Amino acid sequence: MADDASNMAEKLAQLRFQYAGRIQDRIAELETLIAGLNGEDASGRNGVLELLRDAAHKLAGSGATFGFPGVTTVSRNIEHLCVAVLEGRDSSENLMERLRNMCAHLYDAAEVQEAAEPRPTSDAPRPAAPHLHGSSRQTILFIMEYDEAVKTRVLREMDHFGFETRFIDHPAKLHDHVKNYGPVSAIVTGLDFDGEDEAALKPLQAFRDDDANGETSIVVQTHVDTMQARLGAVRVGAKAFLVKPVDMADLVDVLDQVIHGVDDDPFRVLVIDDDESLARHTEVVLQSAGMETQVITDAMDLFEAVESFSPELILLDLYMPGCDGQEIAAILRQKEEYAGIPIVFLSGESDKDKQLLAMELGGDDFLTKPIRASHLISSVRIRASRFRELRSFMVRDSMTGLFNHTTTKQLLETEIARTTRSGGKLSLAALDIDHFKSVNDTYGHAVGDRVIKALARLLRQRLRSADVIGRMGGEEFAAILPDSGVDEAEQVFNAIRQAFEDIVFRSDRTSFNVTLSCGVAAFPMYDTATTLSDAADKALYAAKHAGRNRVVKVD
Repeated sequence: MADDASNMAEKLAQLRFQYAGRIQDRIAELETLIAGLNGEDASGRNGVLELLRDAAHKLAGSGATFGFPGVTTVSRNIEHLCVAVLEGRDSSENLMERLRNMCAHLYDAAEVQEAAEPRPTSDAPRPAAPHLHGSSRQTILFIMEYDEAVKTRVLREMDHFGFETRFIDHPAKLHDHVKNYGPVSAIVTGLDFDGEDEAALKPLQAFRDDDANGETSIVVQTHVDTMQARLGAVRVGAKAFLVKPVDMADLVDVLDQVIHGVDDDPFRVLVIDDDESLARHTEVVLQSAGMETQVITDAMDLFEAVESFSPELILLDLYMPGCDGQEIAAILRQKEEYAGIPIVFLSGESDKDKQLLAMELGGDDFLTKPIRASHLISSVRIRASRFRELRSFMVRDSMTGLFNHTTTKQLLETEIARTTRSGGKLSLAALDIDHFKSVNDTYGHAVGDRVIKALARLLRQRLRSADVIGRMGGEEFAAILPDSGVDEAEQVFNAIRQAFEDIVFRSDRTSFNVTLSCGVAAFPMYDTATTLSDAADKALYAAKHAGRNRVVKVD
């Protein structure tokens, strides 16, 4: 976190230094416009005043942002004077003299703070992560587990879900363990917190106090479910409380939530501003918060940027030449596929009536320049998060969080088109849980839902972020693997099949295992979405007829 903050500070310092080098030229542009007022008739004078108003407005929006608050104050006074004269609320007597005096104050405000040239920073890109199936592993530490059989089962099942598991027998050993073996993503403790002696709880409390950034999550799983036990868990900072017996699938769901949150993909923000220095400043601030950004300074590039970048929020300047922010918002709202994208105006406009008018034409929020970085980040994150949540209801399966049937089919069309253009490879897998009706009939639908969610989680863990995973209905799933041939896909799903078979599910005091069958087909042998889907389904049926619990590929 400290490195990120330092990196942002260096980038912002570089932008401020560049801005300071240009500010004198921008003030000189205002002086040129003021000089142009001399000798103009009323109509010509108004045209020059409008240009001067717009230039002063832009300078007012950028000055304080780059550390020159005096520039913003004086520029805004110039803007307000131009508006007052244009609207007939101020006489034009001594107008040029008044404006020249303001420009002199602008030069003073620009020289109040000297911008020191920042230290050079390295622009070398980070090495790319290897493109492998399976995500990075998380380390989980179990406390107070004595049963060796339970340990063996936990180790095996947590390994299938991509967790490295370690055990210690008492919280007092927590500090030394972390010191010797490195940090852990979560601690799962078996303390009952109901009558435990103070010595057992103190190490957990001390660990919570030391973990100031909250990098480690504490999860309690215990036989005791009392108010006192839950209060004890809260006091040591536990993020979840589970009552034994606990399915590993349920524990994994909880660990996913407390470690990663609901969705840890970075938000995508499109920044539209004709002032490139301001746009880059906004970009640096948002990127420092882990967001992905794209900047365009020409509104005519709008559709191409939205289509290629798929933003989850558009941050838009209000006043731009050629096509202003209100017009851009109205154009976006004309297209059904873009109508739901949040539009947030970021402008130096302080008139509330004009802000409301802009929002009536399609905006969702209005932020006024200059704005604190923390305020900007929070506002963008809140709006983008709501958009992502609403969109998930339309494209995601509510139980598993995977893509739904309709979206998966659409994404298959998209991936086939992309692979056709690139001349690459693509595989499609169709999966089905074996004898799932018997699971529901024997153990109940609640247990059946846990089985479905366990397979969904296993697929997410074992496949790449570039792979598309969908729930096609009931116990049926599909996975699209770009840049993967049929042999590679067969190996991947055989490993998933074996891992799923090893998971132990529980119902009351009964435990059981479940298997799956899978069919795999590949592009370009089957070069349309329909033929590829049909081929994968036929391979799945072949796996079922051959005895289930197997992967069949179509060569």
